[in-house]
Amino acid sequence: MKSIKLFIWAVLATITAIIALVSVGAKAIKVGELEDDINRLSVELSQAQIPLQRDTIRDSIEVVSQVVVEVVPKEMKEALAADQKLISELELKVKQLESLQTTVVETSDTVPAHHEPDDSLYYYSDEWADLQLSLKDTTFYYNIRDSLSTMVYREYRHHFLWWRWGTKGYRLKIVNFNPHSRVTYNKYIKAGK
Repeated sequence: MKSIKLFIWAVLATITAIIALVSVGAKAIKVGELEDDINRLSVELSQAQIPLQRDTIRDSIEVVSQVVVEVVPKEMKEALAADQKLISELELKVKQLESLQTTVVETSDTVPAHHEPDDSLYYYSDEWADLQLSLKDTTFYYNIRDSLSTMVYREYRHHFLWWRWGTKGYRLKIVNFNPHSRVTYNKYIKAGK
């Protein structure tokens, strides 16, 4: 009788262990699928255009703020598909990249031109642009300078008094010092862990 009870307990323990292993295995598969979905969505997010948040400092200097897209290294190649030609021309491999930033700046403005009648020359010049139009030999000379500063910073998940800890994510701020130009597009992809 004791051996039958022991046998039944052993069978029940074995069945319980098998059920536990199967359920843990199913959960592990589900977690793997969810991680794949997260990676796929982060790649799609990196390829989508993330809206820029605009602000101004010192009354006239434009500041653009945006979320940094973090991509796991194995998905980095897919996220950088559009930049693959440039990366190969620079003789780099995707594995080497820590981050990639693409910024598009549009420069447009209406400025008064000064006229020199004896040379048929119209010109404009300031700290950011030099423009000259010569009607005599029908040439147009322009030189436009830009100055951008990009800062990537960590957003803390928790803070209490002066202590900050944990990482919620990363953001970047782009400061455009040229009053004639405007940042129209930005993409920043960072290789995650």
